This record gives sequence, structure tokens and C-alpha cells, in this order.
Amino acid sequence: MNDAPPEITPAPASILIVDDNPTNRKVLHEYLEGHHHHILVAEDGETAIEQAQYSLPDLILLDVMMPGIDGFETCLRLKRIEATRDIPVIFMTALADTPFILRGFSVGAVDYLTKPLQLEEVNVRVGTHIHIRRLQKELQKEIQVRRKVEEELRIINAGKDRFFSIIAHDLKNPMHGAVFFSEVLVEAIRKLPSPESHAELLENAKLVHEATGTVGRLLLDLLAWAEIQMRRVEINPIEIDLGHLIKMNVTLAQTVARQKEITLVNATLDQPPIHIRADERMIDTVVRNLLGNAVKFTQPGGRIEIGMRSGVGEATVFIADSGVGIPAEKIGELFEVGHSSTYGTRGESGSGLGLMLCKDMVERNEGRIWAESEVGKGSTFSFTVPLASPASA
Repeated sequence: MNDAPPEITPAPASILIVDDNPTNRKVLHEYLEGHHHHILVAEDGETAIEQAQYSLPDLILLDVMMPGIDGFETCLRLKRIEATRDIPVIFMTALADTPFILRGFSVGAVDYLTKPLQLEEVNVRVGTHIHIRRLQKELQKEIQVRRKVEEELRIINAGKDRFFSIIAHDLKNPMHGAVFFSEVLVEAIRKLPSPESHAELLENAKLVHEATGTVGRLLLDLLAWAEIQMRRVEINPIEIDLGHLIKMNVTLAQTVARQKEITLVNATLDQPPIHIRADERMIDTVVRNLLGNAVKFTQPGGRIEIGMRSGVGEATVFIADSGVGIPAEKIGELFEVGHSSTYGTRGESGSGLGLMLCKDMVERNEGRIWAESEVGKGSTFSFTVPLASPASA
């Protein structure tokens, strides 16, 4: 019966041997290389530190007694450097006294080998610590993956909380209004005595129409936002004439702007064409939302200007208004989950999802979106989108 322990064959690794004795270096080099390890060598502490930072070995075999800085100081410095602090260090020493061994552990070593070295022992200890090091690396990767998943879950939960907040507030209020005014409308019809009551009946009907319209817009925004969050919306980038897209949206917004006596200026009309590459439906939605917000928050008699400019690899669209403005502390919240909808200068309602929707759509098209504002003076919303390549333009 063979009671000998099984031979340990560590997986190949990168090992830095630090020893001022060339014979020791040669013996270790040949032995460990024979076990398929990649070997690096240094003959003093300073060189070892430089080599470790550059090569990031899996393990360091470090002699204690060396000219210049000794092994203790070398190990201490390695542990102070972020890139090398986690590399396991095994001391090699002829000083087997307890104080020296304890000092080695105190400066960060994980083990020690007593000279003269027994190569079988070297093999076992090297294999053990390489295995531990690799387990640590795997654990670190798992921790990083877990943190990423936790962050994704946090974002999903924040979106869920925002979803229910919108349902509880923005959807409930107009729905209550629709129910109330529909009851008034039904009662008015029942009691309709003469044509004089038609004006009040018509007003109530308008209120029902506005409330149900708000609910409808909210549901459409919720659906669009949910589809983007779940990545169900496919991106279909094509070449787009940006000026033409802006012109179409300005035409649509002019009716409401005129009703509020707002001057809506399309500054792109006299500009050379700018061609972008993006999903046309998404960019159209972004421009429409931003223009709608500008009209909503601009006082009657105010001014809105929409323009575009070409930069390095991207085009920028800006919409500047002379509206009510946004407090500085609220700017950073505009495109976030926690942002709540507010009413326009004539009580216009919104879903609270418009800017979040814009941000998601712009980012899905490799662009950026931001806002600049001053209370009482107005706001400018801008976003970028990639230019079409010259070959396709």
C-alpha cells in the first residue's frame, strides 16, 4: 500500500523570483519553469518593485537578506501600491527564528520557505497560494458581477417606484376629473330645460375631453417608456434631414403656440442641410416633446427658438424659450426617475415621463441631452445625435 501524499501540480502561473544569489535564482527558475510556470527574475528589491508593477505576477518568491532594501521593506512597499498589494508574497530565508517569521507576516507575507530550499516543499506552497490567489480573483469577479446586478435591480426598482407614483398621482387626478365631470354632464342632460343650458353643458364636455385626453397621453407615454426600459424597442438608424424633421415639428406646434400668442422661430430655415444617422421615430418624438414643453412653460406673448448646429461627429439641436425657468437645484432631477410633472402657464398637464422618455431615446441613439435654465428668464434644452457619415450623406 502506498501511503505517500499525492504530488501537487499547480496550474501554470506567472512567478517573480527575487534573490541576489544567482545560483538560487537559477535553481528556482529551472525547477518552476519545468512545472510550466512563466518565470520573472529580479536581483534586488527596487528592481522587484518595478517588475511587479509592470508584470503583475501571480506570486512573488522574495529573499529576505538582500543588498539595498531588504525583503521586509520590499514587501512593505509592494503592499502600499494598489496594483501590487494583493499579490501573494512568500519569503525565502535562512532565518527561521520566530521573530523574523512574525515580522514577515506583519509586513504582508502569506508564507515563508526556509533555506536551503526543499524543491518539493516549494512546489506545494507555490501551488497552494496560486490556487488561493485564483480563488480570490474569481471571488472578486463574482462580487463585481453581483454589484452590477444589484445596481441594475436598483434602477429597475426605482423605475417601478416611479411607475406606481405616476399611476397614483398623475393618472388618478385626471381620471377623477373625468368621472366627476361625466357625472355632471349626465345630470345636466337629464335636467336640460332649454338651450340656455347648452353653454354649461358644452364646458363640462370640454373638461371631460381634456381629462380623458390627459389620461390617454399618459398611457401612451407609459407604454413607450416601459418598452424602452425593457429593450423591446428596436433601433432603426437611417439618414435623416434634421432641418426637415425640425420643420415638420414646428409646423405642428405652431397652432398651440399661436393660441398662447407665442412667437415660435425656426432658426434652421436659413441653414445648410445637416444629415444625421438615428432612429427617425425616436428623434421625432424627442423634438416634439421638447417643443411641447417649451410651449407649455412659456408665458403668453413669449418667444421660443429652435435651431441646430453641426459639430465634430455630431449635431446639436437646441430649443430655447423665454418661459418660467427652472430652479438650479431642480436641473439635475429633470431627466431622472424621481422627477414629477408640473402644470404649464395655462394649467396644461403632463405625464412626468416626457423628459425621461427623451433621455432614454437620445441615449439609445448614442447622444446626450441636458438643460440650462434661469428662473424668470427661460430655459434651453439641447441634445446631440450622430452625424451621418460622409459616404452615406
